[in-house]
Amino acid sequence: MEAGPVESLSVVYQSQDFLVVNKHWDLRIDSRMWRETPTLQKQLRLRFPELADPDTYYGFRFCHQLDFSTSGALCVALNKAAAGSAYKCFKERRVTKAYLALVRGHVQESRMTINYAIGRNSTEGRAHTMCIEGTQGCENPKPSVTELVVLEHGLYAGDPVSKVLLQPLTGTSGGGDQEAVQAPLLSVNDVPRAPGAVDVWHPRLFTQGAAVSLLLRVR
Repeated sequence: MEAGPVESLSVVYQSQDFLVVNKHWDLRIDSRMWRETPTLQKQLRLRFPELADPDTYYGFRFCHQLDFSTSGALCVALNKAAAGSAYKCFKERRVTKAYLALVRGHVQESRMTINYAIGRNSTEGRAHTMCIEGTQGCENPKPSVTELVVLEHGLYAGDPVSKVLLQPLTGTSGGGDQEAVQAPLLSVNDVPRAPGAVDVWHPRLFTQGAAVSLLLRVR
């Protein structure tokens, strides 16, 4: 399933300093390739041309990142001072982020802490994924701690799944934290590679950036 059209920007919150938008899945935040491909950058320019800052390369200051496949809340600073405040929040770990995800199986514990070192997967064909320390091909693992709360159990395509809330306790403003919270789990769109496994097509990555909260210091 392709990302929505450039006109389909969803705004969650707006002030003089910040915009929070609901990024569509399978949508790049920005791109230096000016071919006809939707990006959040283009959506913002179309909806808010008066807010674009010519002093920035992309026109807007994105406070953090979401992966191409991940949908959800993304914060945009509308001026240099706001961007600096947001940067300080991330640097001083005064930011709370949470994700919703569908994962395979019925998670039995209602709440748990996932504590695994996460690294890049160097296995052929999996170069852009992450993995748990100790698995074959895992490179440069770093500490990763995530709180998990089970919200619902159900079925997807006849298989048991769990809807969970994930809150990373480690990470940065980059897009790696949603990869890190997924790495110890098998999300619905991950196709099992066991012998005889049947590939099932899924329309999107079932991970949503549910919330982002910045504790800004008021002067």
